[in-house]
Amino acid sequence: MKNFKVYFCAIILGIPALTTIHAAQVEIYFTDFEDAPSGDDQLVGYDDWNGNPTNRGCHGIDSEAVPGLGKSAFIGYNSPGNSSTSAVVLRSIPHDPVATGRPIIRLVAAIGLNDSDDESPLGDDPDRDSFFIAFFNSAGQRLASLNYNNTEDAFGLWRDDGIDTFDTEEEFIRNEVQILVAEIDFLSNTWSVDLGGFQIFRDQPFTAKTGVDMDLGGTAITWQRSLGSNWGNNWMLFDYWTVYADTSKLAISEDNFHINSITRSGAGNITLEWKSQPGFLYQVEYSDDMINWKSDLPNSLIEEPVNRETSYTDITTAQARVRGYRITRATAGQ
Repeated sequence: MKNFKVYFCAIILGIPALTTIHAAQVEIYFTDFEDAPSGDDQLVGYDDWNGNPTNRGCHGIDSEAVPGLGKSAFIGYNSPGNSSTSAVVLRSIPHDPVATGRPIIRLVAAIGLNDSDDESPLGDDPDRDSFFIAFFNSAGQRLASLNYNNTEDAFGLWRDDGIDTFDTEEEFIRNEVQILVAEIDFLSNTWSVDLGGFQIFRDQPFTAKTGVDMDLGGTAITWQRSLGSNWGNNWMLFDYWTVYADTSKLAISEDNFHINSITRSGAGNITLEWKSQPGFLYQVEYSDDMINWKSDLPNSLIEEPVNRETSYTDITTAQARVRGYRITRATAGQ
């Protein structure tokens, strides 16, 4: 059994407020890894997931890395060997954006990066690595990726277009699980990323590679060792891996509305906090499977007369499984 350093200290399940509902959205892949066997090296072979290397314990399925989350996949922690510079797991998810008439691809997933142990014998920073969430086409060519760079020199979120790398000047939070939303427009060759309800970048060039098929072949997660360093025992958790195809992009508010915090009381009740503005209606929604969203919580449609910090407590959450939340915002009177 994989020996995790610590449990993740929090799980943040707020995603950007949507102002439109996409009837044309279709789910082309989903897994919550609940049917996978637990343990090192158990991800490869499950539900057509592939990876390399195998039998090194550097990826697999954990039964409860986050209390209440259930099973989730991981990559990292156990070294794949110093002769390797990277380890990768991937899932083929073929989609033709032209033939289907759905040029928008949207990945929604729960992602967390647990930091390396601070046990350097010299008292300096521990070894840390980078983790890439990548998209490849039907020919197996990597088109672009989002890099969770966990090193001290370049910590933060970076994007690459298959050729060049760019600093988004935004950061992720170590030891927390957040919702990642990555949206690709194959027609305009642009993409956008939100993390935990925060806009990381919007409508940036997707791939700079020319002469390649502009379609989706699948997604991959790569663990890459830092140049000149040993492998760190940092690792990435990923869960609720969902890919949608759509005819249009999400409409996300310009001022980057987001959930500020989600906390759980000792009794298991969940409290959400956000900043409200007058003139808007805020609808608290929830999902027990991260697929179907409901808005039937008591008194969950909220309107505030002034700018203020607003909170809502879900008193119906006495359950063992995790529950996801989002808040949709609409102009009052619509």
